[in-house]
Amino acid sequence: MALEVFAVEGYRGTSLRKVASLCDLSLAGVMHYFDSKEDLLVQILRERDARNEISGTIEEQEGRLADILGQGHHEPGLIALYVTMAAAAADPEHPAAAYFHERNARLLKISEDSYYADKPAPSAEELQYLHAVTRMVLATADGLQQQWLVDRSIDVVGTMKLLMEQTHEATERKLETLRAAAADA
Repeated sequence: MALEVFAVEGYRGTSLRKVASLCDLSLAGVMHYFDSKEDLLVQILRERDARNEISGTIEEQEGRLADILGQGHHEPGLIALYVTMAAAAADPEHPAAAYFHERNARLLKISEDSYYADKPAPSAEELQYLHAVTRMVLATADGLQQQWLVDRSIDVVGTMKLLMEQTHEATERKLETLRAAAADA
């Protein structure tokens, strides 16, 4: 229930009292389950991630990412929450810091596992390159969502599809070059 409330109303528009009321709990009841409002917000992001799990081949992941980004105009509050919590995660003591660290590591692993599912194990240099490309794609998705909050005319999905198309082709060429160099060594 809290996920749906924050999806529409966002971080600033939703109080714990409102969440408690919608869940038929008292404020004390909500606080029994969460250490703080920030902890609740991080758990909402975790639930959103579980709902939007990305898996499959690289192409399937790219399609799923585009689908997820396309939901943004229906869930501006979740985008604002994500951006707010990403900024708060700069403080290593904030509950969002651990969430973002875990999330980024998980997404890198998903990308790595799916890309190499039918390929030989990568060299360290090849893996480093794939991780860098994955980080660039994720950073672009995050940045486009932040820009969309300010300017709703931005085509987040179209821009991401263009980036992924360009990135996919360049990544394949670079990784083939790295594999060939490793084979010659």
